[in-house]
Amino acid sequence: MLKQISFIAVVALFLAALIPAQAQITGETPIESDTTIVFAPARPLLENGGLDPIRDNAAGIDLLFSSSGWGLGGFIQRNLGRDLTGFVHLGISGRRNTDEFENVFLGTIPVVANKVNRLFMFPTSIGVQYRLFTESLQENFRPFISAGAGPTFIMATPYIRDGEFVEFFSSFGSATIHTRFGGHFGIGSFFGNPSSGSLIGVQMRYYHIPFGGDGLESMRGNPITNFGGVFLSLTVGGMY
Repeated sequence: MLKQISFIAVVALFLAALIPAQAQITGETPIESDTTIVFAPARPLLENGGLDPIRDNAAGIDLLFSSSGWGLGGFIQRNLGRDLTGFVHLGISGRRNTDEFENVFLGTIPVVANKVNRLFMFPTSIGVQYRLFTESLQENFRPFISAGAGPTFIMATPYIRDGEFVEFFSSFGSATIHTRFGGHFGIGSFFGNPSSGSLIGVQMRYYHIPFGGDGLESMRGNPITNFGGVFLSLTVGGMY
């Protein structure tokens, strides 16, 4: 009986010594347990609010200058593609012969000799604008070309009628309006970072607006047959 107990004890000790020997090979570096814990952030590291908003629309005003003097314009536009923009533009400007200036008196009123009408034009354009050199120029300088067409409304109010001077505001009661079709081609550039939402630019447009027939007189004997010409504009607006 004692011999059996001793034999069992020897076998148990042998097995106990054999188990760790199989768990680890001599000379091998033990495998370290992975203690790395990955935590998911409570909210995304980059939220949509931190990105620049996409601005596909813009609106603003134009300060216009031509040989007939100052004018004002307004526009709205929308992106149609990466480099293409559609727009609608309305301008308001006087129209006159370039040599008009007050040079005589009608009674006590200084007037322009031989002037018969005050003329105003309202060119409307629907067109497209194409950005140039997108790949090679920075966003702070965005040159473009534009083209558009549409109706132009031309208003004539009397200046001197029956030998009497017609006051400016009173003359609108006898105004006549003519509608002519025309178009323009332009070149210009916007400046500044578009992500700021502001829109500042300059442009030069050439309008072709034929009146037809004998034209329309501002000065007697010198009718205007084409109400187009070169217009320079300074644009101030916003993108949204």
